[in-house]
Amino acid sequence: MIRLLICDDSDEARRLVRTVLADHPEIEIVGEAADGETAVTLAAELEPDVVLMDIAMPKLDGVEATRKIRAHRPETRVVAFTGLDHEEAIQGMLEAGAASFVVKGTPLWELERALQGASQPLLRLAHTLARTLGEQSAIGFLARETSELTGAALAAVYLSSEPELVPAGMFGPNVDPEPGAWPRETPGVVRRAYGEARRAAAGGRELIDLYRTYGVPCGAATAVPLLADGERLGVLLIVMPANVQFDLDDDLVGALADIAAGDLASRRKLANSQAEARRDPLTHMRNRRAFDEHLEALVEQATSREAPVALVLIDLDEFKKINDTRGHAVGDRVLVAVASVLEYQARTGEEVFRIGGDEFAVVVRGNADAAARAAERFRQAVESFEGPESIPAISVGVASFPDHGPDKDALLEHADEALYAAKHAGRNRVAVYEPEDGIAPRPTVTLVPPVEERPVRRLPSGIRLLVVDDHPNLRMLLRTTFEIIDVEVDEAGSAAEAMQRVAARTPDVIVLDVSLPDVDGITLCRRLREQPATADVPIVLLTGDSAATDDEGRQAGANAFVRKPFSPLELLETIEQLAGGLPQGPFRLMTDERPEEQLLLYAQDLRRLLELERSQRLLIQSAYEETVSALANALEAKDFGTGTHSRRVTKYAAQLAQVIDPAMLDDQSVEYGFLLHDIGKIGIPDDVLRKQGPLSAAERRVMETHTILGEQILARVPLLHEEGLRIIRSHHERWDGTGYPDRLKRDSIPASARIFAVADALEAMTMSRPYRKAKTWNAAVEEIVGQAGKQFDPTVVGAFRSCEPQLRRIYFELAAA
Repeated sequence: MIRLLICDDSDEARRLVRTVLADHPEIEIVGEAADGETAVTLAAELEPDVVLMDIAMPKLDGVEATRKIRAHRPETRVVAFTGLDHEEAIQGMLEAGAASFVVKGTPLWELERALQGASQPLLRLAHTLARTLGEQSAIGFLARETSELTGAALAAVYLSSEPELVPAGMFGPNVDPEPGAWPRETPGVVRRAYGEARRAAAGGRELIDLYRTYGVPCGAATAVPLLADGERLGVLLIVMPANVQFDLDDDLVGALADIAAGDLASRRKLANSQAEARRDPLTHMRNRRAFDEHLEALVEQATSREAPVALVLIDLDEFKKINDTRGHAVGDRVLVAVASVLEYQARTGEEVFRIGGDEFAVVVRGNADAAARAAERFRQAVESFEGPESIPAISVGVASFPDHGPDKDALLEHADEALYAAKHAGRNRVAVYEPEDGIAPRPTVTLVPPVEERPVRRLPSGIRLLVVDDHPNLRMLLRTTFEIIDVEVDEAGSAAEAMQRVAARTPDVIVLDVSLPDVDGITLCRRLREQPATADVPIVLLTGDSAATDDEGRQAGANAFVRKPFSPLELLETIEQLAGGLPQGPFRLMTDERPEEQLLLYAQDLRRLLELERSQRLLIQSAYEETVSALANALEAKDFGTGTHSRRVTKYAAQLAQVIDPAMLDDQSVEYGFLLHDIGKIGIPDDVLRKQGPLSAAERRVMETHTILGEQILARVPLLHEEGLRIIRSHHERWDGTGYPDRLKRDSIPASARIFAVADALEAMTMSRPYRKAKTWNAAVEEIVGQAGKQFDPTVVGAFRSCEPQLRRIYFELAAA
């Protein structure tokens, strides 16, 4: 029986809880409190198992009351009871010691689960993690619960941030709660557990290192990798105090790690899904949903800060003709080309979106004049585009907030009016919305005259760059960076050497340092402008922090300014723009906040590139996973229960493979083969597939063809080549050679299929079918062991027996879900 204390300042709320739980067989209400101070007093007197604590309480709020109750009675669990499903309020309660939370007005079963789970550690942990809004909050709660459940002196969660492991949550009696105070060094036992993808116990030297790092005397330490579907997400570290003489419960530690890994994986998949939902699949630009959210946020900011925001709407002229005459495939390539031009032309403060079929939008942090200049830049760039696919011209409409409308909807409407005015005026032009006034009863539109085009310097091949700087290390970094992307780099260490290089061969762009040993860069820039060969060559001036230097450089003829230390990616963008002869400038891309070391900026750019590459891989992987899941769901519609069966048996098989041959899971096709093993049942007639009783001999022969059908269906899917297809074809083969379809025997059966056969049998026996009831877990285990050497590979059965507790945990977790 759970003894419950209800704490809420609302008589109605307390009465409702009391009524709902009045006849509950497992929960007894032992008292009520209407303010925080009374709650603390009653908790000491009544010694309840669980306290249901409102957050907003008089005299003493719920956070402080929770903190006091937990300090005096650690064994009493507190469940936050809030009408605010709000991250900050819930986080405050969890940090104060609440075990979980429940929102007022939730159904009875939700309230029951929160209260009963408060006395059942793993259920409580899973329940709270599932409902905690932020990853950081969830990780902090996990560390705290792990420390309390195990009695650890320190519980820490390290997350993978390739190539490092970084501390994301720590808790212990003497651990500083502030992340800034946590040691940044990753313990050796944590690195070992992550690298080997298996549990690791700290040795003598590692225990000494833990003591030195954390200042915690420790008698033992265990690091458990957080694994989800074969992916290493991080490590859970548990450090036991030196005076504790009992061993950690392996099952408890494993369950904690499994729950944590599952929660992290779910959050990251959700984050990827949310990002994908805001990305246009054709152009990879942000889509209409992302546009609406971004514009609404900027309009709100502009309202509070009185800063203008402008909107540029872009529509391709006569795009329908392209689809009608050249086909939709060509139309798609045209849209991709236009998207590339717009993104390339966008500057800082200009965000580009694809918001419809042939319609794009640019949100500009600035007024209507700034947006009109940007719009004309986009129009000219599209008009002058030369590529493998010819693209149409664009018409552009511009409106700004607050001048042209009081809110987001009005801004959109007026920009749209300007866009269609540009089309009606002859297309391929920019129009700016003008609000109505006393003279003009209707709003008018002003057409923006085209800017006089400057001659564009066409480059026959890659860009030729001259770097003038007296630091050889910086020249080496720039040469190494730019030469691998078709930028030919020449160098000079002084003004005199630079003039010699220019005389020998005129560069396309010159990057010039202000501080040179013989003549300063400003003077050299002026001299270069005086010479006919370099009068029009773009010059990028590397400057310090002085605005006066920028002014002098501008007067000397510099086209752009980059402040040291600089980002090589942004310098490259500047060089490419100048080499293409773009008419704009001088301009500055760099912000005022920068690290002090040039090498640090190089490292940051490298990290940005790695993160971009990794995010693309994750998106592709996510797309594959969604496709495979869709196929599994198609099976569920065909064969009742099969979709759930596929997900369950995949987890069983992955656990077995992890024990027998962890390297097997490095082949992605293996997991997909596990998941899609029954895909061939799509081709089996319904009267056979859904028959309630045993199959006849003829029906069984039809059913046995599903393995071959499955292989044929997926034969052209590259992701499933090799082991994935072998699993699909051979998962019904038997060790003794009496299986199907090929009657393979012993080691001639693919190892992955032998593993899966055991997992499939376990799942089939423990789940009910229309023609028979499920067996108990123990009965299924006994039968599998008895079939070693007959139906199943004896080695796989041996591994099955060793990891049976983990498989049992998977069974109960999925059954509960």
